[in-house]
Amino acid sequence: MARLAVARLSFCSNSFNPRRTRLAELLRHEWTEGQPAFAHPRAPRSEIDGLAAFLAARPGWEVTMLRCAAAPAGGPLAAEVLGAWLFEVEQALRPGRFDALYLSLHGACQAEGDPGADTTVLRRLRMAARRLPIVATFGNAANISDEVPLLLDASSMVRGPGDGATAAGRVLTMLEGLLAGRIRPIGAVARVPALAPPAQLQRVMQEVWRDAPPAPHTTLLDASVSSGFAWADTAWTGPAALVWADRDARTAREVATRLALRLARGRDHGVGEDTLPPAEAVARAAARGRTLVLDPADDPDMGGLGDTPELLRAMLATAAEPSAIGVLADPRALGAAHGAGEGAVVDLLLGACLTSLYGAPVAARLRVGRLLPDMAVLHAGPVAILVADRPTVAGPALLHAAGIDPGSLRVLALKGGETVRAAFSPAFPEALTAGCPGPSSYDLARLPFTYVAAARRAPEATERYAEEQQRAAEAAFRGEHRRAHAQRDGLQRKAASGTQVYAVA
Repeated sequence: MARLAVARLSFCSNSFNPRRTRLAELLRHEWTEGQPAFAHPRAPRSEIDGLAAFLAARPGWEVTMLRCAAAPAGGPLAAEVLGAWLFEVEQALRPGRFDALYLSLHGACQAEGDPGADTTVLRRLRMAARRLPIVATFGNAANISDEVPLLLDASSMVRGPGDGATAAGRVLTMLEGLLAGRIRPIGAVARVPALAPPAQLQRVMQEVWRDAPPAPHTTLLDASVSSGFAWADTAWTGPAALVWADRDARTAREVATRLALRLARGRDHGVGEDTLPPAEAVARAAARGRTLVLDPADDPDMGGLGDTPELLRAMLATAAEPSAIGVLADPRALGAAHGAGEGAVVDLLLGACLTSLYGAPVAARLRVGRLLPDMAVLHAGPVAILVADRPTVAGPALLHAAGIDPGSLRVLALKGGETVRAAFSPAFPEALTAGCPGPSSYDLARLPFTYVAAARRAPEATERYAEEQQRAAEAAFRGEHRRAHAQRDGLQRKAASGTQVYAVA
């Protein structure tokens, strides 16, 4: 019988979102433990679903669900939240209570004063667990530090939506083999020293998942790639490969290096390069009609604030026919709308509630439309503005609930990226991307990084890395070739001159 402890901290932090994620946000989404952790609502086929399936096939295993926490992407965790999570898990890991620990992590978590919270978690739990085997799953946008294969005994990455259960099955199967003494995983990390927004690497990552490993290796246990989360500012932010092999460090290093080089060479040039200035994007959309305008630089799925104002400014200055924009996270405006009541006319400042780094607030005279408990529709001429109390991902059902009919709009402007585009593609087959400033901007040079060097944020950095690796490999080959010939020629010259070449003591 194996006694397994499980803990979960699935949170993705955007360094450029100044709003701290408090405990209330996690309590709203996931902050549970014990048996209720299995029944907590999550996306289909999550890691906990995979854990449940694994345990169902192994009735001899005993599991204890420690603190399980998750929240939508946002600003870094408040320090007390990470401290509370760590305290609970550390206290539970008293010696002799468990045989192993499984962690479900996102891999791009940060906290106040701690840009690499996931690595901090691994360090602290490794000290608390001592020699206890620890395995983990990471999201495919994780930022993997060099310490990960030293602090863990095995890991795997979630390859996409719905793969969480399979990823958990992969890593728990490795754990089973480790506990039985059949395998001893050795891990290696290889990283691409250049950043790219996750969407720009999705194509090559899907190709890597689909294809077989770079070469047949009987000792290979798991080969995973990550896009990295470009907006989490750490020294190890960026794409990486994390590979585990059974008692075979050389294979782990070789496969990780090949996968990292493939990530560097395979960046999708087509994503994020066709952005337009906000005013131009809105004007083109109005001329085409029935067009979606996206603002991925403030995407709630990527930890956006939801209140950057530049696309709203462009909409109010340009739109002349029925249009809508959302979802603007502005609790200040929402409170004023509820205070005034439906039909009232109010003068408000919209957007930039926390910072003017991404633009100054927009002053507008507005008529209050439909009011909902946590949302409101404000009208400025032909433009309907959907306002909420927190960053919110827009969907067709949300607009209908607010009384906004997408079919009646000439232009619909939304904060979001590919997820929102896919949700609205049946009604809006045409889509444009506005190049607004924001915490998840594709133009990484616009963001105030602290730990990531400017050279790594250049758009051409991944291509330059691939070229440098190729040149280095060619130079090494030429060097080895010349060295071999030089040694042979030297031996021949010495032999011809009668000089003794080898001496036996």
